[in-house]
Amino acid sequence: MAHAVSAVTAQPFREELTRIITIFIAVDGSRQLNLSDRERSAVLHALQHTTHPSALRAAFTSAEYSLRRQAHPNFIRWTICNGNRPRVIFARGLGISLILLGILADLLITLSSASRAYRVIPIIGLILGISTLIAAWKGMCVVLHGMHHRHLRPWELFADPEDASIKNSSSNSLIDSSPVAKSYEDEPWVARYEKRSVIRKIFDREVWVQEPALRQIQDTIFVQSLVGAFLVSCIIVGVFCAVPNGGFF
Repeated sequence: MAHAVSAVTAQPFREELTRIITIFIAVDGSRQLNLSDRERSAVLHALQHTTHPSALRAAFTSAEYSLRRQAHPNFIRWTICNGNRPRVIFARGLGISLILLGILADLLITLSSASRAYRVIPIIGLILGISTLIAAWKGMCVVLHGMHHRHLRPWELFADPEDASIKNSSSNSLIDSSPVAKSYEDEPWVARYEKRSVIRKIFDREVWVQEPALRQIQDTIFVQSLVGAFLVSCIIVGVFCAVPNGGFF
C-alpha cells in the first residue's frame, strides 16, 4: 500500500495535471472542454493512475475534432467579413436598392415605346446590386474589398498599447492561474463601442488586409458574386426583352 502511494506521489507533473483537470476537464471547470460524459470519465479514470500524456488522448482527440471541424471553419467565415455588422447591413440595403431600381427602370422601358435594346441598359444596376447583395450575404463589403481594406474590430479601436503588452507578457504561461471564467462582455471596449452612432460604425476606421491567403479567399468570393450576378441579371433582362412594348408613353 505504501508502495502504491509513493508511486502516485512520485509521478511527474501531477500538480500541473491537477490544475488542468480543475480548469479544463472537470464538469464545473471555468474553461471546460466540450467533452462527452464517456470521454470525461475515461480521461479522469486514466489520470488517477498515471500522468503520461496518453491519459489525455480522449480529450485531445475530441478537442482536435472540434478545432478542425467547427472552430477553424467558423473562424475562417468570421475573418472573411471585412466590415462590421452595420456596414454589412448597409451594403445589403444598397444592393437591394440597386436591384429594385434596375427592375423599375426595365419595367418603365418595357411599358414605353422605346426600342428593346434600351432594356439591356439596366443590367448594369442589376449586376452591381446582385453582386453587392451576394458579397454582403458572405459578410463582405465590395467597396472595402476594392481597396483590400477591412474595418478595425471593436477591441482594436479602443486598444491600449500598455494593456496589450501586459496581456502578451502574461500569455507566455501555459495555463492561466485565474480559475474564473472570462467573458468578452466584461471588457471595457464593449460599452464604449455600443455608444458609437450607427453612421460612425458604418464608416469606421479601416486598415489594409495583410494576410495574402485571406485576400485570395475574398477575391474568390468577389469573382463568384460577379459571375452569379451576371447570370441572374441576364435572366431578368432576358425576360423583360421577351415582353412586347407597352406603348403607354
